[in-house]
Amino acid sequence: MIDMRIGEYHITSEPRNVIVSIAKLNADGTPKIITTKTGNTFTERILGYYNSMPQALQAVAKDMMKRGDERVTSVEQYVQKARLADGVLAHCARKYGLELEKQSQNI
Repeated sequence: MIDMRIGEYHITSEPRNVIVSIAKLNADGTPKIITTKTGNTFTERILGYYNSMPQALQAVAKDMMKRGDERVTSVEQYVQKARLADGVLAHCARKYGLELEKQSQNI
């Protein structure tokens, strides 16, 4: 099962889907949690359901491009922003992969 965070994005999995959600964040950057009858849950909205992890990461990158703070007015700016999003995703995927590797070695 996948349960990872990339900034405000939360990627989880179930047997047939990879789910990407966008979490609301507190001022300190941590995910906002609410308490319900069933326990603590994150305040999130679903971005989409995907068949694979690469598709989910593409959706995150696409959303990062759409929701950016700055206005892109040239191809050069777009390329720079796309590279930045790819770098963030690659770093997080590598970090998550190392965590999984450590967990599998401890078993």
